[in-house]
Amino acid sequence: MSHGIFGRLDDLTDGLGAVLMLFGAALTIGLLVGITAQHWATDPGNAAFLKSGRTVPRDVAAYGYTSMNDFNSDHLREQATITQLLQAPVGSQSLWENPETGNRGVIWVMKERQVERGAQPGQTCRDLMRHTLLNNAYRNTVGSTCRDKGQAYSAEIAWTPE
Repeated sequence: MSHGIFGRLDDLTDGLGAVLMLFGAALTIGLLVGITAQHWATDPGNAAFLKSGRTVPRDVAAYGYTSMNDFNSDHLREQATITQLLQAPVGSQSLWENPETGNRGVIWVMKERQVERGAQPGQTCRDLMRHTLLNNAYRNTVGSTCRDKGQAYSAEIAWTPE
């Protein structure tokens, strides 16, 4: 059964509508990606990273790393050392070394303290000191990790220069 000219016109407009809808969706996605990329690239830290031609982020490069592979390799070895060390008594120290990069360090558990006030009262915290040789430069940093009663300490520590 033939729908005549109007049936064919409906088929044509349905197909055209689908094409226009896909084009509109692609345009919307393109605009969103473009706006997001422009915002990311105009952020001062990200823009500097893009212009620098570096292969590592600024915070990693600050430690003298030029390769994320080297950073990740050192980080895994250091994290394994910290995880073991957090189970040890205060005053304990542990060494880590990475023969692949030549980097090494020693970490000490300096003290343990109870948080009396603030956001997490009742937590137990450990203060650590780290002395590292990274890319032929010595660095001393300190950091803390806390835990709730019955929980484990986190080996992810935000280190700050001493």
